Amino acid sequence: MLRLVLGILKGAIVGAAVGYGAWKVGLGSAGSLGFVVYGLVGALVGVVCGKPIWRQETLFTPLLKSIVGFGIGAGLFFGARKVLGGMHLGLATGFGAPDRPLVEVPFLLGPLIGLIWGALIEVDDGGGKAPAAKPAPLKP
Repeated sequence: MLRLVLGILKGAIVGAAVGYGAWKVGLGSAGSLGFVVYGLVGALVGVVCGKPIWRQETLFTPLLKSIVGFGIGAGLFFGARKVLGGMHLGLATGFGAPDRPLVEVPFLLGPLIGLIWGALIEVDDGGGKAPAAKPAPLKP
């Protein structure tokens, strides 16, 4: 359960950071650049969540998680555009977010995509300890 919460937090923080950066640069995610922004969210969450890079058996594993994460992030953005289309968050506009659809505000959708992907990675790659090998019995 702790791994799931940790994955949600890590993913949401990474998604919020990338989304806020994209918003400040002026990359509204309504166009095709949204796929790049949320692909980047998925790639960075793939590296940050799960086992740390220094505990991986090979460096190929985090690279593969980031490549797949790019596709997952872009795919989740595509799904969000189709499902959430014109949905507005009234609560977020009360805190100063612009009155635009959710999929057009990267600092609101980025954490959602990040927490979904982060939770999946943490649960899958939780870094559980392998059982210790029993020593062989001594022969007299």
